[in-house]
Amino acid sequence: MAITFKYGGASFTVDTPQEAAETLALLRGQQAEQKRERREALAQAWIDRRISRSTAFRDHAKNELSAYLEGNKYKWTPDRFEGFISRLGEAQKLILALLITKGSVSDVELRAALGVPDNQALAGVLSGISKQAVALFIPPRAIFDFENFRFGGKRRSDYLVVDEFRKIAADMNWPPPTLLASSSHF
Repeated sequence: MAITFKYGGASFTVDTPQEAAETLALLRGQQAEQKRERREALAQAWIDRRISRSTAFRDHAKNELSAYLEGNKYKWTPDRFEGFISRLGEAQKLILALLITKGSVSDVELRAALGVPDNQALAGVLSGISKQAVALFIPPRAIFDFENFRFGGKRRSDYLVVDEFRKIAADMNWPPPTLLASSSHF
């Protein structure tokens, strides 16, 4: 007596229940293998797209950056400055306003102005400035630099504004007076 069963939209006819079980197991195994191969192909396609995008991003960044470098100095434009400043949060703007007005600010002064407890919290705000710069293909060291040193056994950092950044800020009448007024520590 023939046994007929359907699997995956197809009909199969076998002679014994054992043959039906073996055929079904074989079909399920083939289906599982096809799914695995499809997942692997999708994963490989995703990896290939990521690599392609990162290569394209790197090439684009190189081209963008070289267009704004003169020698070893970043060439600021009003549009680039405004685009960068508009991406920053209030704490990040306050740090830059202090650097521009004072030229150099210690980590102690920055922490007091921001009301953050330690250098780890301060680093979070500073890294935000760097991340926004990199997103616009601006080297972070075209904005500010820092020096670390030990004083009386304690580590201390001083942050310095880059002259070209200070010049474009002055040309753009930045920072607005209200920004520094918002900090009760300066």
